[in-house]
Amino acid sequence: MIWRELIEDEVPANPLVSLLAFLLFSGLCLLVSLQGGVGYVIGLLLFLLPMEWLMARLGYGAPLQRRVQLQSWGDRLRLFADMPEGSERLELGRAAVTAVLIRQASVLLAPLGERSLGWDLVLAVADPVGEHLLARAAGFSGAWQRGHALAADLGVPLRLAGDLDTRQLVGSRPGGPQPDNVWRLETGAASTRLIRSRRGVGAAQWWRSFAEQGRDLLFVAVLNTVMVKYGGFLVWMFGPRLGLSAPTTLVLDLSLPGLLSLGLPEWTVIQTLLVIAALGAAGIGSYRQWSPQELSVADDQIHLRRPGQPSRQLPLRMITAVLRLPGPDPRAILWSERRPPIVVDGLSGEREAAELLEKLEAVLDQSRG
Repeated sequence: MIWRELIEDEVPANPLVSLLAFLLFSGLCLLVSLQGGVGYVIGLLLFLLPMEWLMARLGYGAPLQRRVQLQSWGDRLRLFADMPEGSERLELGRAAVTAVLIRQASVLLAPLGERSLGWDLVLAVADPVGEHLLARAAGFSGAWQRGHALAADLGVPLRLAGDLDTRQLVGSRPGGPQPDNVWRLETGAASTRLIRSRRGVGAAQWWRSFAEQGRDLLFVAVLNTVMVKYGGFLVWMFGPRLGLSAPTTLVLDLSLPGLLSLGLPEWTVIQTLLVIAALGAAGIGSYRQWSPQELSVADDQIHLRRPGQPSRQLPLRMITAVLRLPGPDPRAILWSERRPPIVVDGLSGEREAAELLEKLEAVLDQSRG
């Protein structure tokens, strides 16, 4: 809650909840200062930080317990779905099915925010109007392969659903986040390339990435300092009144160095290790985040190349839309119903995704024009 209010500027729905949280935090600071247990609290927070990584590997939610069977005969379809809460049976005509949808599934975790659960395969029906969940795949490629086979069998379009920033190649793109300036456009006689390299990343982008990658440990380091100094203030104010400590004298240094020292660590062993770990995590994370990527258009094909990964390619004539999928891990998608789409992930955020989408549209328009 402290993170969401101070760092993400999220306003709580109920002010009483914030007041209660502040009182609990103050009581914790008072207690650990009296007992000398600040280090234990910080140790507990450091133990909980890897839980985010572990949850991402194991999945943020329980596996989808849903077994679906789809039968067809003539122009009729029958859908059976077995779930823990019951079973579903639906019979309809093939003409009632309008599309097969791929939608990103996510869950909202109170302390962590929105996290991805995978990709849902959904059957869109016009009569009766509704959507029916068929399956969930861990990766986008697996969801597309299954969706493509089903859409081809039913003779309906395969679409990517959800909150998309999209431009069909015959339309106009709606406004989005202010684009970044990371991808470099190089135009040659035989090919046009969009290149992201570490040398092309500006100081502002490096600093933003550096802060984002190390913010968890830095926040714990700052929280440690706040708990020590705020707890000491509470002990001075309330300790003697509550009979918890002897009266003491509070010395306040109102000079500029004294005021700045209130927010600086005292460089105990644990605080020093926290700062070093935070700087190390920020440096390594930002270096990995800006790994090189290249998109090139040549011979009516678009290629995606990344170091250590196989090259991906897609014919230009099969690209029907350029999409930006927002979320915790934004992606730019070159969508095609006939071939596996090209998904550009590993982006630093919405700003870079908006920039890539804008430049991709310009390159594709020029190649088709």
